[in-house]
This record gives sequence, C-alpha cells and structure tokens, in this order.
Amino acid sequence: MRLTFLILLLINIALYPLVSGLIGRPRDGAEPLRLASQIQPERIRLVAPGNAPPAADEVEAAAQPDGDGAPAVAGADAAPVCIVLSGLVRTQVDTLGERIRQQQVAAQLSEAEQTETTAWWVNIPDLATRQLADRKMGELRALGVRDMLVMAQPEGTGSAQQLAISLGLFKTEAAANELLATLTGQGVRSAVITPREGKAGHFRVELRGARPALDGLLSDTRDTLAGIAPADCP
Repeated sequence: MRLTFLILLLINIALYPLVSGLIGRPRDGAEPLRLASQIQPERIRLVAPGNAPPAADEVEAAAQPDGDGAPAVAGADAAPVCIVLSGLVRTQVDTLGERIRQQQVAAQLSEAEQTETTAWWVNIPDLATRQLADRKMGELRALGVRDMLVMAQPEGTGSAQQLAISLGLFKTEAAANELLATLTGQGVRSAVITPREGKAGHFRVELRGARPALDGLLSDTRDTLAGIAPADCP
C-alpha cells in the first residue's frame, strides 16, 4: 500500500509541470518582448506586387546633382549668341526675316540702316561771320578761284552756327583730291576735304539666338547672303 502511494506521488510530481504550463507553453509577455527586441514593428509595411520601392542606390543616384551642383534639366536651351551681318541690301534683309517666319527659327532679327561716305566736299570751313566769309571770298577771287559758294556749315562737319565756303562736291575722293591740288597750286592754303556721310541703302543686321539655330539659318540662306561675312557682335 505504501509502495502504491509513492508511485502515485511520483507520477503527480512528474505531470505537474505539464498541467501547470511550465513546460511547452510560452509565458505571458515573453514572446512579444523577444520579438520587440529583434525588430522595429513600426517600420514594417506591406508592399503590393509591382510597387516595390526603389533600391537605396537608385534613390541616391536620383538625388545626386549634375556637375554644376544643380539638378540637370533635360533639353535645356543652349546659351544665346549674337551674329552681325553688315552691308546687306533691302532684299537680303527681307529674305532673312521671311525665312525666320516660315521655318519658325528661334532667332531675333534687328536691323539698322548704315551710313557711309557718299561724297567728298572741298571747302574752307569755320568762318564765324558773314563778313569773314565775304572777305575770304575776295581773297580767293584774287587768286583766280571762281567757283565758290558761302553756305551754313552742314551738321556734323564743324562747329555749330559757322559758315563755310564750298568749292566743290564730288562722288569720288580722287576727284576731290584733284581739285584740292589745283587750289593749292593757286595759293589757297585753307581748303580741306570733308567726307560727307549718308545713307546708301545698306543695312546692318543682328541675329540673336542659339548657335545651332543661327548656323542653320545662315546655311539655308548662304546663296542669298553671298559675299556677306558673318561676325560675332562686338
């Protein structure tokens, strides 16, 4: 009887841990604590197939600026340049403008009529009063000069409000020099040659835009602009 009691006692002692949950069952709070120590659950998120976030190296590459320290802009326009064409006639200017409009070239055209020497004037300048001019004309007659005229000093050829004695106006410098040499031989020492500027129907054109656009425009109009040398604007 005593032996039976001891056997039952040993069996109860052996089964007690299983019945009380000490073996084979997790303790309350132990497993969540273990998981929390291994990962950060707030950083876990589910991603649908096909929408995976970019890899870290891709994100870093996208954030890198270009060599100038600013994000690269695709198709950025080239820096504008300015090209000048001198000595064009009206039809050449009109052809350039029409080509820009028809082909929608990204270029701006500005024009200005050029002035150039159109005549050479032999004269005695800077006579302050009519009395001085009349006295000078008397001296010239005494030297044998006959063709002369007192006139107001043209704008841009001397002091304002001055008079001049005109001795001849020529289309070529050579003809003006010939008369001056004749007058010098007669004893006239105060005569000079003054170039006269005027508009001769020639134009100066400036083209502004990207270099490729301007090069293409000049290439398309090279026959029209034959003999015209493009240059960079000053």
